[in-house]
Amino acid sequence: MVTLLRPNRPWTRPENRCKKGAQGAGGRSAKPLEKVNFWKNGRSGRIRTCDPCVPNAVLYRAEPHSDKRPAYSVGFGAPQAAEMRNFAPVKTGLETSILPAGPAAAEAAARTLAAGGLVAFPTETVYGLGADAANATAVAHIYSAKGRPAFNPLIAHVADLAAARRIGRFDARALRLAEAFWPGPLTLVVPKTDDCPVADLATAGLDTVAIRIPAHPVAEAILRAFGGAVVAPSANISGHVSPTLAAHVENDLAGRIDLIVDGGPVAVGVESTIVGCFEAPMLLRPGGLSRERIEAVLGAPLARPPVETESDDSQPLAPGMLASHYAPRAHVRLRAQDVAPGEALLAFGPARLPGQKAAAAVMNLSPAADLDEAAANLFGYLRSLDAKAPKAIAVMAIPEEGLGEAINDRLRRAAVAR
Repeated sequence: MVTLLRPNRPWTRPENRCKKGAQGAGGRSAKPLEKVNFWKNGRSGRIRTCDPCVPNAVLYRAEPHSDKRPAYSVGFGAPQAAEMRNFAPVKTGLETSILPAGPAAAEAAARTLAAGGLVAFPTETVYGLGADAANATAVAHIYSAKGRPAFNPLIAHVADLAAARRIGRFDARALRLAEAFWPGPLTLVVPKTDDCPVADLATAGLDTVAIRIPAHPVAEAILRAFGGAVVAPSANISGHVSPTLAAHVENDLAGRIDLIVDGGPVAVGVESTIVGCFEAPMLLRPGGLSRERIEAVLGAPLARPPVETESDDSQPLAPGMLASHYAPRAHVRLRAQDVAPGEALLAFGPARLPGQKAAAAVMNLSPAADLDEAAANLFGYLRSLDAKAPKAIAVMAIPEEGLGEAINDRLRRAAVAR
């Protein structure tokens, strides 16, 4: 059930509005989350949830002090529970409230997070699904609500650099990047501090933590009102196209989460760039900040991750590294030079392709071939074309430069056979 709390909207049903004066998101009490039982299985921890979203599911994580090498040494053992990648989209029956961005929404979001609830909110990259980073039960609820594999770590969002340094250890190069690009679309993977409060489940049992300071007034207001770290993957069903509007979040997660804060469309449109601050700084995921700008600050090229870490059969170093990800339901055909009958076209630039006139639908990421515009439109256009139920989505070639690297990374993962 979704409760829409938007002023001056006559179509909003009054009987679905939350009662004034109550506590929690949208003026109602946040319901307690399901309890999670933990037990060990050899060198791995197994987490069984009783969440109806994941019937009889077992989520796996590496023990934080297991025989696995730390993430920043870039060495991993056997993959964990890759078969748990796909979960059935079963709703939990939560009442999901939607609030327009503003001071009241930030306070409601902070109350909901403190009570162990889940809040979707905009950042400059995409909408994130937030939970109290220190609350292991709330973090487990993120994994079950999204159907996200628990060996896939989460990004901890904080309000400022001082808060970041309370959970992660920054060497000189990491500090240089943080000071140059935060707040902004950059995530840094650094070793945990000794007293890092982020739940082990959120770091997938690794000895590192992924940290970001978002550059969005709504995200900043929520983080400051809450006062702690908030782990927040993209607010969508795991592996699906990332959300760039509150409506995208509602379509995927209504009935699974407590609150959606509607801050309008996002600006960047692809997730943050992730850099691992290891022995040599490593580009783990291209994103909203280009490789060239990062390398200019470092004065050296970024290393590339080992090939084996770019597989669905290995434990990822950082979020967004699974081979199959960001995927619409329709098959995605890359570098298309024509449009087959029944296909939709995701175009780029002014050129037209043979067969385009008869396409099931056409959307152009940027008629002027502007990569910033294309990145901002990518996920929204993929969702819109997918809604037409085409035979496939043909995608025109996009230059592998600037934000084109991030766009092509998302498209390649969207095209992987599932």
